[in-house]
Amino acid sequence: MRQLLLEFKEMDHSILNLMKSGIKFSFCLSILSILVLLTYDFVYTIPFVYDIGFSLFKTSLFFIVGFVVFAFAFSKIQKEIKS
Repeated sequence: MRQLLLEFKEMDHSILNLMKSGIKFSFCLSILSILVLLTYDFVYTIPFVYDIGFSLFKTSLFFIVGFVVFAFAFSKIQKEIKS
């Protein structure tokens, strides 16, 4: 756990900003998917609306993980280039 926190502290500022922006975008996408799922639950009980909401939610979680993993990868690559 300490190693992970140390990696975050040593990460370049531009990579960290890109990761934060990506997580914010993914969070907004997940809120949109939750609104679609609430619409399915309370207004329209059409299975197509459920599929759209669930797919958006899975996509937003995938994007969050992707942004974090790629930030670590780019940080490692940048450290290797500077060495």
